[in-house]
Amino acid sequence: MKMLPILLTTLLAIGCSVQKPVVEEAVRPNLLEPDIILVDSMSMRSWQEIFVDEPLQSLIAEALDSNADVRTMQLNVEQAAIQMRVAKLSYLPSFALSPSGTVSKAQSSTATYTYELPLTMSWELNLGGQMAAQKAATKYQWMNAQEQLKYTRLQLIASVANAYYTLIMLDEQLRLSEQSVQLQRETLETITAMKEVGMMNELAVNQAETELQVTVASVSDLRLQREKTERALNVLLSRTTQNVQYSTYADVKDINMDADAPVSLEALAMRPDVRSAEYQLRASFSNTKVARSQFYPSLKLTASGSWTNNIGEIVNPAKLLLNLIGGLTQPLFQMGQIKANFEIAKLQQEQSQIAFEQALLQAGSEVANALSECHAAQQKLQVREAQVEASQKAVENVRELMQHSSSVTYLEVLTAQSSWLNAQLQQTADWLELQQGRINLYKALCR
Repeated sequence: MKMLPILLTTLLAIGCSVQKPVVEEAVRPNLLEPDIILVDSMSMRSWQEIFVDEPLQSLIAEALDSNADVRTMQLNVEQAAIQMRVAKLSYLPSFALSPSGTVSKAQSSTATYTYELPLTMSWELNLGGQMAAQKAATKYQWMNAQEQLKYTRLQLIASVANAYYTLIMLDEQLRLSEQSVQLQRETLETITAMKEVGMMNELAVNQAETELQVTVASVSDLRLQREKTERALNVLLSRTTQNVQYSTYADVKDINMDADAPVSLEALAMRPDVRSAEYQLRASFSNTKVARSQFYPSLKLTASGSWTNNIGEIVNPAKLLLNLIGGLTQPLFQMGQIKANFEIAKLQQEQSQIAFEQALLQAGSEVANALSECHAAQQKLQVREAQVEASQKAVENVRELMQHSSSVTYLEVLTAQSSWLNAQLQQTADWLELQQGRINLYKALCR
């Protein structure tokens, strides 16, 4: 009995030394394009510092508290934490208590009572380090679940922001279209009046009426799109359909993301999806260790103690019985199952390696795409501003000419009004593209 602790300590040391470290530090490839400035590190900002518009902050906070996907991922984290705690307890022996008793009575004799209080202890130790590998695997699965929760929250924030700015754009386009409807009605009245005095013909009236109805129909489409976007935003907030409070196009604050700032390699490495793939890779390494450990023998110790008054004959008082059994089991042949499990674990490890490398490549691609989107949208906005100003002047000039001169045609009037409306609508669409590019940049660089 005195040699038992020494024996167990020696077996534990052997089990830990059998498995050598197999996880090597992954070498990050050149993920980004040459013209993107790289820095070693950056301070990770919170989403409140990036999405500074107050109504949007309130919506994001509400979504993070109530969204169904986030709550589901939180439950996954709790499940992984429970599994990790169970794996930590695998080093300890298991105990069982199963008391029993009987009553015996022969004819014309007194009843005889017997009882037994058995306590058994069982402890199995795999000499290939199975328990340590299982503990590491559950730990990485728990860390993977945490990163998946972060990624879900990140995607939710981006989705809420995207719906929010889309709602603002549609509201502004609706305002511009309704303003254009009023202007076209005034133009139709003017052309109708000029027809009565012989300055315009019936075709001009019909064409002006057609243009007006086209714009009226577009107003209905915009209202429908705004309602759908508002419903989609309410779904993200896990609430029934209701009015959403948002800023106007003129007052809304832009997203605080600078597309010209250097990109951090640390930010890429700390992305939740990249970290999740990394932890999944490390878990697969540990699972391979678990499969490999099945080739090694297992030591099983069983001890039992029983407090009983039945030792060959009915005696009192009760006495204590002790028993200790030890055995070593070496797997020899199990119909190829152990080898098959090991080969499958290695293949799954290779799959995780591919997924991790793909996650890194995807991270670099998303950053490059987001930066390109931001730069393209900024350039279009500059050009579009000049286009809106020019088309507005054209509308003012042609309306003045129509009122004071007969040299202008109705086509020139309608074309100028249509061009102005389209330029304004495109300007709001370009603005939304810029906000979406910044949202994508936030998803690509933040955690």
